[in-house]
Amino acid sequence: MIIRPLDLNSKLSPPPRSYDWVHFVNLTLIAMFFLFFGSRFILSPAIVVKSSDFQLPSRPADRVSYVPGTTVVSIKGNGQIFADTGIVSHAQLEAWLAEKIKNSPDASLLVRADAAVTIEEVSRIADLAGEIGFKVSILANPEKKSSPSFRPSGPQAGQ
Repeated sequence: MIIRPLDLNSKLSPPPRSYDWVHFVNLTLIAMFFLFFGSRFILSPAIVVKSSDFQLPSRPADRVSYVPGTTVVSIKGNGQIFADTGIVSHAQLEAWLAEKIKNSPDASLLVRADAAVTIEEVSRIADLAGEIGFKVSILANPEKKSSPSFRPSGPQAGQ
């Protein structure tokens, strides 16, 4: 009696011998919640980009933020890569970028791409330039043109 001077155990009600029906209703509601609000019925927050009416949101010209490129590389939809020396292959591009970064170590690269160029191609060139030491900025043309705007023999003026 010295250990339990108030004898509170005698004043407690005995533990229940069976579960109450409310517990089963509660468990059923929780199971239904997970069943109906599971990931099968929730749409993923993605954007469909293969539709014909997909367009990137426009930004005002004063809000465009990209690193102005001291060096420019243009990629056309048919896989041609243009530098200031003309058409270059992927192997020549790496050597050309390495030479450009040797001449000016703080150079920045602007990668211009047509709408038909895949993101894998653009990111491969941007990763290559980043590994060499360039600050890379990407400028993608969102419009596909029906006729090509380049000559196969060389770059146009202004490229």
